[in-house]
Amino acid sequence: MAYAVYEENLDDVRDEAIAALNATRHRPTDERRYDWLYRRNPDGEAVLWSIRKEATGEMAGFTVVLPRRVLVDGEEHICWNGADFSIHRKYRALGVAVKLRRAAKEAIDQGRADFLYAHPNAKMQLIHERVGHWPVGAMVRYAKPLRAAPYLRHRLHSPLLAAAAGKLVDVGWRLLRLGRRYEYAGHLRVVESPEFDDRFDRLFDEAAAVRRVMGVRDARYLRWRYAENPLYHTRAVLAEAAGRLQGYALFTIDADVAQVKDVLVAGNGPTERDLVARLIEHARGQGLTSVSAVVLEGHPIVDTLNSFGFSRRPDGSQMFGYARHEDPLRDVVSNPDSWLVSVGDRDV
Repeated sequence: MAYAVYEENLDDVRDEAIAALNATRHRPTDERRYDWLYRRNPDGEAVLWSIRKEATGEMAGFTVVLPRRVLVDGEEHICWNGADFSIHRKYRALGVAVKLRRAAKEAIDQGRADFLYAHPNAKMQLIHERVGHWPVGAMVRYAKPLRAAPYLRHRLHSPLLAAAAGKLVDVGWRLLRLGRRYEYAGHLRVVESPEFDDRFDRLFDEAAAVRRVMGVRDARYLRWRYAENPLYHTRAVLAEAAGRLQGYALFTIDADVAQVKDVLVAGNGPTERDLVARLIEHARGQGLTSVSAVVLEGHPIVDTLNSFGFSRRPDGSQMFGYARHEDPLRDVVSNPDSWLVSVGDRDV
């Protein structure tokens, strides 16, 4: 059976693409996500390729890339963030997936974007390797439990016993915290619906040298990525001093877990620790089960997370990248120590 890859018009294939996503995903999607993610990205519209049966034109699957402004050593580049990749079950075969995945690589070779990065699931990692993408580094999850009972249920197999034992453990945790209360160095506040104004532009300009490779986090991008996101509600912890924004921690609440999306601070100092401490305090006050953060290995926040009792969890994934062989950017973007990547830099 012969297949061909086509670059498609986003309006023409909206219904087919949404149908493919709903046929291959556990979480349903709709036009709101499609239009927000593919059409309204301030860094540019998505590029979508389909793979179709040549004999009938039926769509076997599709993939998209999302344009992203990225600073490399202070210079702005347009790269692609590999996003949705969906193939209908009856067409799933290695050759079909490789042929479709190769479309983005070939477009990079043609100079349409400077490089790409992607966060495939475990099944797709082989496909990325087959087309010539390289693993940049591991995305790792760190978590801090705030209430013991939900974790004890898995071990004790009795909800009543787990609840009773959990209360005792929680009391012990509170007693341990009394002797080492964290003192904040700055003014912090939790904001239910942050407004991404020009203060965030200034903060990004001040923080842009944190890593050699860093996705642009200006107000325009943050507003689209978080405030306009139809999929979840984003909250923030803001660190402020003398009317200026010194840093932020963006997070969502999902199934009683505070999920950290991104943390950014200006310069050195205690601001990062302040933000993490205030987030833990807020999550505990809300009765949440835990706080969780997913970052690329080597992210500067890891030391701070460890100092507050977060532990690395076994679940994780690989981040992949690609740049043209002759491009001097290749050495920089292939090094995980060059990047600042949190889960908020991934596709949605």
